[in-house]
Order: sequence, then structure tokens, then C-alpha cells
Amino acid sequence: MKEDHAYYETLITRYLSGETTKNEVSELLLWLSADSANLNVFMEMRKTWFLQYAHIVEQVVDLDEEWKAMYASLDTTEAPVTRKLENRSHRYFISAAAAIVLLLVIPTLIYFLVFMQPTQSTLFAQGRILESTLPDGTQVTLNAGSVLYYPSYFKGKERMVSLEGEAFFDVTHIEEKAFVINANEMQIRVLGTSFYINTQADENTMVVTLISGSVELNYNNKEIQLEPGEKAVVLRQSDKILVQENMDLNLLAWKTKTLRFNDTPLFEIINVLKKVYNKDIIVLNPEINNCHITATFEGQSLEAVLLVLQSTIDITVRPNGDRIELSGKGCQ
Repeated sequence: MKEDHAYYETLITRYLSGETTKNEVSELLLWLSADSANLNVFMEMRKTWFLQYAHIVEQVVDLDEEWKAMYASLDTTEAPVTRKLENRSHRYFISAAAAIVLLLVIPTLIYFLVFMQPTQSTLFAQGRILESTLPDGTQVTLNAGSVLYYPSYFKGKERMVSLEGEAFFDVTHIEEKAFVINANEMQIRVLGTSFYINTQADENTMVVTLISGSVELNYNNKEIQLEPGEKAVVLRQSDKILVQENMDLNLLAWKTKTLRFNDTPLFEIINVLKKVYNKDIIVLNPEINNCHITATFEGQSLEAVLLVLQSTIDITVRPNGDRIELSGKGCQ
């Protein structure tokens, strides 16, 4: 933490000296908006700097032109804001004066970042899988029909979002700024990790599966922590949380389009295909449900998968309107 604090003090000093790049300015503004204590540090350093160099403004003839040149230089992320001038003394005055101009501008930016409330944004995966990046860099993938509510920027000590449906999160790690997901009565807290969540596994069940890192799950004042490879099954009706080892090879098949079946009965395969391809598949003869298949599919269409199934076991595949019907004699 001390190293982080020293880093941002150095960044503030570079900013006040007019040496920051566009990316560094953005990083500084995010840090200022994260905590009021950070803002206090900046304001104290700003006050000291202003008292030390305020008299220089009177010695600069054309401050407006220097400000325009410095502002234009923000178009690059590599070159610092300072510019080469023949006279070293004049360069020193201009750089300090430009810094003072920035000091007059940044309170407005700080006001909007710190005191204005963020607006509500919505991601709705209408009829398709939707991938997006949240303001903190977190990657989220929503399955079809799922909705995520999140702020236009994350203010305060928590990054809070709300989820309805099914999603995969790859959360950007930010120390002491937890990523929090609200899902009905369930709340999940993480710092930096990847995990799967389904708030609608069925009518009375929610599922959270941890891929990497760690998560803290709270449901009706019951709190648990998951380890990688574990899943929590929240049973609403009985008000219980079951922790199990994740044995589902196709947990993220809807996202990756990679399907793995190892001596899997047909009825389980059909459930996976329905979810991955969002297609209604009907079995006309229940006897074929017990046919077992071992196969792997990577990025293949539903038609290609069904063709392999048809050639592997004795079934018939027939499209019928918006659904697909499977029939056959069954397996021994």
C-alpha cells in the first residue's frame, strides 16, 4: 500500500510538472475518484505547488498559446506534455505556467468524477450471447436473455453490479475495491478472479462456479468461500447452500462453443445442445435417451453436431418448424 501511495504521489508530481501522458492523466483521475482520501492528497500537493509557482504566470507573455499547444499534445499517449524551447529559463516558466492552467481545469474534472453520481447502464443479451468490457476493465459474457446493470463508472470502495440470468466474469483486480454482484438475495464479492454465475438455473436454484481466484458468497446471511473448481448451489426453497466439485465439462460451452462428451447419455447431450445453440430439440422416442456418446466438438454448428450423432447412433434427425425432432429405435 505504501508503494502504491508513493507511486501516485510521483504521478501527481509529474502531472503538476506537465510531464504526464494522456494515459497517466486518465489513471490519475480514476485514482482520485476511487477514494476521498486520494483527493485530499492531491489537493494538498496542488496547494503547495500553486503557492510556489503562482508568481510565474505574470512573467509569461502568451499563456493561451502555450495552453493550446499543451492541450493538442494530449492526442498522443507516448510524448510527455512538455515541449522543447531554446531558452531553458523560458521553458521553465512556460511549463510551470501550463501546470497552473491545469490546476485551474482539474477541479471541474474532479467535481464530476467525485461528486456527481454515475448513470445507470444496461447490457441486455437479447437472443444472443453478448460480450462486453465494464468501466474497470472487467470482461463479462452474458448468455442469451440475461441482463446486467452497472454504473457508467465505479464510485467509492466497491464496484457494484446486478445480474439477472447467466454470465461469465473475468474481473480486473483492484486492491481494496471489491467487485460485487447482486443477484436476487445472493451477493458475490471478489477482487480479481474468473467465475460463472447463473441466477436462473431453474425456478428455485442459483449456481456459482469458481474458475480461478476466490469468491465470497452471501445468501440470506449465510456466507461461504469457494476454491477454484468448486461450485455453490443455492437452494431457495430450503434456504441452503451446497458446495460441490464442478464436474460439468460443458459449463462454459455456451460461451466457448467447445463441447465435450465422455460416455454421456443422449438426454444430457440434448440439454447441452439446447443451451448452447438456443434451439428447441424434442425426443419422440424416450428409448434413445440412454444412448451414450463420446465426442468433442469445437466451434461446430448445430447441424454438424447432429450429423455426427446421427451417424454414431441409430437416430433420425428431422427439422419441424422452429424445433428439431429426434427419433429412433434406441440403443442396447
